[in-house]
Amino acid sequence: MGIKMRREEKRTVFGITLSKRGWNNVLVYAVLLLMVLLWFSAPSSERTFKEDAGDNAVMLLPNSSVLDSILIDDQTIEKTDAGWRCAAPCSLSAQQANALASSWQNLKIKATDRQPENKLVDVYLNFADNQHARLELFLEPQLLLRLPQQDKVFEPVGVTIEQLVGR
Repeated sequence: MGIKMRREEKRTVFGITLSKRGWNNVLVYAVLLLMVLLWFSAPSSERTFKEDAGDNAVMLLPNSSVLDSILIDDQTIEKTDAGWRCAAPCSLSAQQANALASSWQNLKIKATDRQPENKLVDVYLNFADNQHARLELFLEPQLLLRLPQQDKVFEPVGVTIEQLVGR
């Protein structure tokens, strides 16, 4: 024998009449179903971490920046109407100067925890809007680039030291 319910204990929603307890059960199961759907449809943090770690290289120079000159030790590579040239005294040909400038303009870097040792050279990048940037290149434990203003160390991606200093 069933328990008789009073009219005020029943609720009708979308034509379905259930008791308060019945509707509470419907809500509980609906929330559980929603949680399960969200759990399996959201990407796992492990998968997201692996995707992020795989390609976290960024461009050193933003696309909006216009590089005007590069100063490496005693060599100054300047932008001209015809391309890039090395100002005297310099041992780089016009082709080498173009390749060097292209390497810096397209340089991708990624952050690293390694501590640089054995500084090779300071590099000064001058931009068309009178902005300047100083970078330090290191050889140990591998090719590393440090931004002294930010005190951050980066690993250049896909380039050699020869492509960055022209030697």
